[in-house]
Amino acid sequence: MSSWPYTTKRWLRLRRLKLAQHPCCEACLQDGKVTAAEVVDHRIPISEHGRKERLTSEAFPPLEGLASLCARCHNTKSRSEQLGQKDWMRAGCDLRGYPRDRNHPWYQSR
Repeated sequence: MSSWPYTTKRWLRLRRLKLAQHPCCEACLQDGKVTAAEVVDHRIPISEHGRKERLTSEAFPPLEGLASLCARCHNTKSRSEQLGQKDWMRAGCDLRGYPRDRNHPWYQSR
C-alpha cells in the first residue's frame, strides 16, 4: 500500500470519509457479524492500463465505488482477485450454514 494513489492526501481524505460513513466491515455485515472496518478497498480494482484521466478516476471513485472491510475480508478479496475468482462475497456459507450464493444447487432442490 505504499504506492500511488495510497500515499496521496486525496486518498487519505477519501479513506477517512468512507470509514466514518461505514465503520463496519460490509462483507461481515452480510453474514450478520459486526466487525470494525480497517481497510477501504476499491470494489473494482484499479486498472493497470488506460489513459491517465481514466486511471485517476478509477483510483479516486465516488464513495459507492469503495468498500469498508476488515483485514480478513480484504485479504480474502485480494486473494480471490489474484486467483481470478469472481463473486468472492457470495462464496461460502452464512451463519446458519446456508450457501450465500442464491444460485447454489442447494437452493434448487428446495
